[in-house]
Amino acid sequence: MAGRAGDADPAAGGPPPPGEPAEPRGRSKPTITDVAERAGVSKGTVSKYLNVRSGYAVSAASRAKIEDAIRELNYRPSAIARSLTRGATLNIGLVIADIKNPFFPDLVASVQEVLAERGYKVLLGSSGRDTGREVDIIHSMTEHRVDGLMLASVQGGVEELRFLERMAVPCVLASRDLPELIWDTVVVDNVRGARLAAKHLRDLGHTRIGYVGSDPNAKPFADRLHGFQSSTADLPHAPVVIEGGMMEDGRRGTHELLSQSPRPTAVHYANDQMALGGLVACEELALRVPWDVSIVGYDNISAGSLPGIGLTTVDSAAATVGAKATEMLLERIAGLRLDEQPPRLRHEPTRLILRSSTAPAPDGS
Repeated sequence: MAGRAGDADPAAGGPPPPGEPAEPRGRSKPTITDVAERAGVSKGTVSKYLNVRSGYAVSAASRAKIEDAIRELNYRPSAIARSLTRGATLNIGLVIADIKNPFFPDLVASVQEVLAERGYKVLLGSSGRDTGREVDIIHSMTEHRVDGLMLASVQGGVEELRFLERMAVPCVLASRDLPELIWDTVVVDNVRGARLAAKHLRDLGHTRIGYVGSDPNAKPFADRLHGFQSSTADLPHAPVVIEGGMMEDGRRGTHELLSQSPRPTAVHYANDQMALGGLVACEELALRVPWDVSIVGYDNISAGSLPGIGLTTVDSAAATVGAKATEMLLERIAGLRLDEQPPRLRHEPTRLILRSSTAPAPDGS
C-alpha cells in the first residue's frame, strides 16, 4: 500500500538526511525512486502526484518538493507504463481558431509546458474559424480517446458543442466564455482591456477616436467593442468599422476610417494583426504615426514589440490563460467532479503596454 505523504519508503532506504540531497543511483535515467529520495517523500507520494487520475490528493508542500526534484533530476516518467496502468492515452486535445494567428503561439507553448511536466502530449487542431471544421476536429480527437479537451477561441455556439457534455470528456474553455456549458473557463476581461485603451487615448487629449473591430458574434470581440463604445459614448466622433480580423482587414478598415471628415486622430483595433495593417494604411496615406494618428492594438503579439513598430497594445495574457486552463483541466481529469466543484470562471487581468505608436492629440484636433 502506498504510504502517506512524507512517509519513508523502506524499499528506497528512506529519505536522505536533512540538508543532504540524494544523488541518482548511477542509472542513465533518473527513476521514481530518485525523485522520491531527492524530494524527501515516499515513492507512493510521487506516484500519486504523477497519476493525475488517481483522485488522491498530494499536499501543496509535497507537490512543491516533488516538482523541484523532477526539474533538478530532469525526470521524465514513462508514458507507456503510465498509460497502461491508468487506461489513459496521456494525450490532450487543443483546438485553436487559427494557426496563422500570432495570438496563439504563447497560449499553445504554455499549455505544452504544463502538460510536459506531467508526461502529457498535445494534439493540436486549427479550425480556421470554421464551425463545421471545428466540430470535425473535436470528433476526431474524442475518437482517438484524448484524456481531455481544451477549446481556445471556439467558433461553435452552445448547440454545436452540446454533444461533448454527453461524452464525459473533461473540457475547459480558454479565451472564450460559454456560460450555458458546464465547463471550467479561463478568459481575460476584454471589456476592461478596451476601456484601458480608450482611456489612454482620451488622456492624451484625443476626442476623435475610431475603432476597427472584428466578428461581433464572437464574444471576445463583442466584449472589446462594448468596452470601447462604453468609454467613448460621450464623444462627438467615435466611428466604428467592422472587418474580418486579419492584417489586410485592418488596412482596409483604416482606409475607410481615415477617409471620414472629420478624420479620427486615434484608432483602436480589436487585435494586433489589424493594428499592423493600420500602420501600413497610415504609411500609404502619408500620415505619421503617432504624430498624425495614434494607434492602439489588442493582444500584445511579439511582432508589435519589434523595432520600428513599437505598437501600444492591450496584453491579453495568452500564456497565463493557457497555463491556468491546463491546470483546471488536469484537476478534472484527476477526478474533480462537478458536484464537488461547480464550473469555474476565472478572469485574468489585462494591462496596457505603452510603446511608441501613441502620442498626444495633434494641435487643433
